[in-house]
Amino acid sequence: MKHSFYSQISETSGKVSLYALLLFLLAFPLSVSASQILAGLSIFCFIFSPKENFQKIRTYLLPWAFILGAYALVFVSSLVHFEEYSNFWKTFTRQSEAGDFWLSILFPIAAVHSSNEKNRSLIYKYLWISFILVLISGIASVFSEYRLGKFISNGFTPAPGDRRQHPAGPLFGFETYLPIGLMNTHLTYGGLLSFYIPGLALLLLQKIKKKDLKRSVGFGVLLLLASWVFLLNQSKSAWLGVLAVTVYFILSKWKDFSGKFPRITVVRVSIVVLLLVTLGGAVRFFYQKNWLLQRTLAQLTEIQTPENQRYWIYKLSLPLLAENPILGTGGGRFKETSSEISKSFIQKNEQLWYELYITPNKHAHNDILEFAIVGGWFSAILWIGFFYLLFRKISLSGWEEGNFPLIGVGFIWVAGFFQCYLLDDEVALPFFALTGLLWGREKETNSKFSAASAIFLSITFLLNTSFWIWRLSIPAELAYGRQVFASSSPLAKKIERRILPFRNQTQEREKRISETISVSASEGNSEFSVEGCLTHRYPNPAKRREEDYSFGIYISPEWKNPPSKMSVTVFSEESFDEDKLYWSHRKYDLGIQEMELKTGWNSFVWKETMGLSKITIFPDIVFFRSFKIRFGGFDPENAMDLPVLDLGDLCDFRLK
Repeated sequence: MKHSFYSQISETSGKVSLYALLLFLLAFPLSVSASQILAGLSIFCFIFSPKENFQKIRTYLLPWAFILGAYALVFVSSLVHFEEYSNFWKTFTRQSEAGDFWLSILFPIAAVHSSNEKNRSLIYKYLWISFILVLISGIASVFSEYRLGKFISNGFTPAPGDRRQHPAGPLFGFETYLPIGLMNTHLTYGGLLSFYIPGLALLLLQKIKKKDLKRSVGFGVLLLLASWVFLLNQSKSAWLGVLAVTVYFILSKWKDFSGKFPRITVVRVSIVVLLLVTLGGAVRFFYQKNWLLQRTLAQLTEIQTPENQRYWIYKLSLPLLAENPILGTGGGRFKETSSEISKSFIQKNEQLWYELYITPNKHAHNDILEFAIVGGWFSAILWIGFFYLLFRKISLSGWEEGNFPLIGVGFIWVAGFFQCYLLDDEVALPFFALTGLLWGREKETNSKFSAASAIFLSITFLLNTSFWIWRLSIPAELAYGRQVFASSSPLAKKIERRILPFRNQTQEREKRISETISVSASEGNSEFSVEGCLTHRYPNPAKRREEDYSFGIYISPEWKNPPSKMSVTVFSEESFDEDKLYWSHRKYDLGIQEMELKTGWNSFVWKETMGLSKITIFPDIVFFRSFKIRFGGFDPENAMDLPVLDLGDLCDFRLK
C-alpha cells in the first residue's frame, strides 16, 4: 500500500513536470516571470518523478556537464577574487554569470520528457502554439507605440516614465515600431523568433517536396510574416545566426535535399523565378519605405556608429582577458573592471568620455568572450565544446513528419559573437529547454567525431576573430568620429571625411588636409551640424569648462571654388545615456556668427553665454555645445570645394 502510494506520487510528479514544461513553452513568449515559475515547477516536480527518468537523464549528462563546468569555473574565479569584491555574496547572487546555472537544469529534464514518444505529439502542438504566440505578439508590437509587456501589466494604460518603442517609420499610413513582442528589448525578441524561423523554412521545403500545395501556401505565408517581423526587428546578430545555422543544416543534409525535389521543367523554373522576383520586389519596397532598414544595412560597413558600439566594448574587454586569461576576473565584475580600462582611454583623449559613457559596459556583448573574461579561457572552451555537441546533434537530427525542426537553437553560436544571449534569461531559459527537446527526441545514432561540426565552429570562430583583429587594429583616435547630420547621407559622409582626427594622428590629418572633396552647389549651401564638446570636464564629479570653444577652417590656395564666408550657429543639446533613458536631445540655439573665410587657416571662437553649474555629477546638467554650419560666397554655377574642419582634441583649435 505504502509502495503504491509513493509510486502514485512519483507518477503524478512526472506528469506535473511534463505539463509545467508544456505550459512553459506557452509562457516564455508572453511573460518572463511566469515562464521562470513554470520552469522551476517542472524542475522541482521532476525530482520526485519515477526512477526511470533519472536513469534516462544519464544519456544527457555529457552536454550538461560542459554547461555546468563553464558556470562552475566562473564561481571558482569569483572565489579567487573574493577579497576584491566590496560585497561578495550580494554581487555574486545578483550580478554573477554563474548564478544562471539553474536555467540549464531545464536542459536534461526537457530531454527526458522529449525522449518519451508518447509526449512528442503534445510537444509538437505546444511548439506550434508557442511560435504563433511569438509571431502574433511581434506583429502587434510593430503597431504599438508602447512596450506591450508593461502596457498590458499596467492595465492597458501607459505609466509615467515608461520607455516608448523605437520608431521604424510609416508603412501604408501607419506608424511602425521595432517589434519586441512582450519582451523588454527588441534583441531579446529577435532571439526568440530565431528559434523558429529556420525550422519553419524547413517545414515549407518539406511541403513543397511533397507537393502539398495547401500547406505550402500556409507555411509560406507564416514564413513571410515571420521574416518581415524579423527584418523589422533589426537584430543583425540574430540575422547572422539564423543564416549560419540554416546553411550549416542544409550542407550537412545535402544528400537528403538533393534529388528529392520535383524534376526541373520550364514551367517550374518560371514559377520559382516569378516567386523570387515577387519576393525581391516586396523586399525592395519595404527597404525603400523604411529608413531604419536603410540605416541598418549602411552601418554594416562602418567602424563605429551610435547603435553599434562593439568596437569600444571589445577595446575595453580584451585588456581584461589579457590580464586574467586563466582564472578570469570573477563573476559580476565585468562592469567594474572594464571601467578602469575606460578611464585610461578618457585620460588620453577626453573627447571619448561621452562615447565610452554611453557604451553598454555590463558585459562583453559576446558569449564566448564574456565567459573567457569572467571565468577564464577554460570556461569559454567548455562552451565551445557544448556547441560542438549541439551542432553534431543538429546535423544528425531527423526531418520527418510530426516534428517541428528545432535547428534554430543553433543560431546562438554565431549570434553570440555579437550579443550575450546566454546572459539574457528571456533567451537563455527557452534555449536550454528547446535544446533539451531536440536532444531528447533525436536518438544518438553516431557518437563519432563530427568533422562537419568542428569545421563549421572553427571557420565561423576564425572569421569572427579575424574580422575583429582587423577592426581593433584601428587606433581609437581614428575609430572615433563626431556625429554629423546633413541633408543627405552621402553629404554627411563627405563632411565626416573633412573633419580632422585627434592631433596625435598626424599622418591621417595631413592626408585629409591634402585631399580635395567637392560637393554640388545646392549641397554646399545647405546647413549641416557637427557634434561639439561637453560643457564640463572629466573626471566625475565634473567641473565646468573654462576654455572657449573653437575650431579651425582650412581653405587650400589650390582649390578652384571654395566658400568665402560661413555662418555658424552654436546650439545646446542635452547629454544623456542612450542605453537607459528614452528622450530625444532637446536642442536650442545659443547664438549665431558670420565670418569671412580666407586662404589658409581660419579660426572660429565662441565664449560660453549660459550660467552653468560649477560642479555636477555627469551626466546631470551637462550639455553639448555643437555647431550648425552653412557655407556661402562661392560660385553657384560650379561644385564647391568642401573646407577642412579641425576641432582639435576638445574643441580647442590652435595653429602649430
